[in-house]
Amino acid sequence: MKFNSLLENPIYVKAGYILAILLALFLPKIVSDMYYLGIVNYMILYAILCMGLNLILGYTGLLSLGHAAFYGLGGYTTAILITRYGFSFLSCLIISGIVALLFGILLGIPTRKVRGDYFCLLTIAFGEIFRLVAQAWIEFTNGAMGIVGIPIPKIFGWSIRTESDFYYLGLTLLGFTYITLALLVNSKFGRAFIAIREDELAASVMGINTALYKIIVFAIGCFYAGLAGSYLAVYQTTITPSNFRLEESCLMIIMVIVGGMGSLLAPIAGVIVMTIATEYFRGISEYRMLIIGVIMVAVLLFRPQGIFGTSAFKS
Repeated sequence: MKFNSLLENPIYVKAGYILAILLALFLPKIVSDMYYLGIVNYMILYAILCMGLNLILGYTGLLSLGHAAFYGLGGYTTAILITRYGFSFLSCLIISGIVALLFGILLGIPTRKVRGDYFCLLTIAFGEIFRLVAQAWIEFTNGAMGIVGIPIPKIFGWSIRTESDFYYLGLTLLGFTYITLALLVNSKFGRAFIAIREDELAASVMGINTALYKIIVFAIGCFYAGLAGSYLAVYQTTITPSNFRLEESCLMIIMVIVGGMGSLLAPIAGVIVMTIATEYFRGISEYRMLIIGVIMVAVLLFRPQGIFGTSAFKS
């Protein structure tokens, strides 16, 4: 049976969902090595980032190479509020998402009528401005040294200390991301986003306010980046400008493309493939990015829709 037909068979898809959920719930019991569980936690982190980015790129066709900046906004917001003002982690998580969303609106307003390469360049510029400000504003961000000593988060009395604790926290955030995005893309807003991706001019002729919808989708995608940044801050217990370089945005784009654009769960496959590749070739780090590039080119040549870019994984 062909790979595509397997993915499009509803029986296999439902069985796959059930197995994936069971595996996810009991994974810390299966994986005893905390190093590997830590890698899984980073996979979850990137999955949240890439699902939000996929909303912008895969569903609306806007190529944003500044996604790491909104990731950083969430991280710095949480780090500053917890270490300097004693906010609870749950409050910081919500505020971090809102801050990233607001900055997404601020960037979305002047770029709402820009498309293609110009939109991409503006997002790159914003990402670099954020990184340079974070590095230079020593009084507020502690500069290149970053913010260290971020305390262990607590949620309703639950102290999140171990890799297993962070795994279940990340899994909860990932589940929230998937459910809310599924509701969004299956609504009239989601259909409007897809219409803009397919033909922006035709969408505007049909009465869709393309400028407004582009601001909305960009801000929502940034909101999830803010949540991921908040998670990163408490997981690493430190935040530095080097965490949010342009290379991070490029890696997220690669993960989305490799997994498959325009499907909610497909980018997770890209995250898994690229994370495993990154870890496997860590010993030859000077060639690692070259190998990652080769993987991306191979996927684009032999499966341009991505590994799981099929209708079976579309919401």
